[in-house]
Amino acid sequence: MKTVDSSLLKKWYDSEYSTCETGTLFGEPRSEFKQFLSTLPNGCGSALELGCGDGRNLTALARKGYSVSGVDIVDSTVHSRKLNPWLKDLKFQQSDILTYVPVHEGYDVVVCSEVLHCFTKDELKQVMPKIINSVKPGGYVFLDILSDLTRFFQATGEPFIWDKEAGLSTQDSEGFFDAWLGDFDIFAFNHCFDKQSWPLSSSENLPIEPYTWQGTYVSVCAQKRK
Repeated sequence: MKTVDSSLLKKWYDSEYSTCETGTLFGEPRSEFKQFLSTLPNGCGSALELGCGDGRNLTALARKGYSVSGVDIVDSTVHSRKLNPWLKDLKFQQSDILTYVPVHEGYDVVVCSEVLHCFTKDELKQVMPKIINSVKPGGYVFLDILSDLTRFFQATGEPFIWDKEAGLSTQDSEGFFDAWLGDFDIFAFNHCFDKQSWPLSSSENLPIEPYTWQGTYVSVCAQKRK
């Protein structure tokens, strides 16, 4: 099986976000996140998303009255924060999650979605404490891991893996969240199968050939104990 340098992902995302002038590369939030959103209290509060993409989840949080902050490895909101009125006050920082240090107990809601599978198991040990420590007592988290993941190039059907990825099964992912969220009350576990073909836009000169992936998102909704 071919192994591909994961640093190419940054170039890929940078190309897609910079050429998607509508600012809505990913469309609506996934159903699991909408379910999580329905459990959150309305009103003032602060929300952080690590790996925020075009800001679709942050838009939904802003609609509920939260002040929103986002972090991504590329300038992923280059268009959406200008075009989307719900993101006009977005505090965005371009940074690698591995080096980014969020405010300790600084947020009422923390989201890290469609990102964690891109880290190695050792890197996850660096990322999870950042997430846990950034949540206020009584605050909420939404996390997911794309599990049982497979990919193949569309032109040839050849399977491949990135040189950096967690490679967890659905069972592994549930155990992972159980182990790390000991200070939280978990109120929802969800499994959602997904299959997508990339690129999502009409970007040209991408660093790798178009591919298709499929896997199961294992998501968790939890509240930190006071």
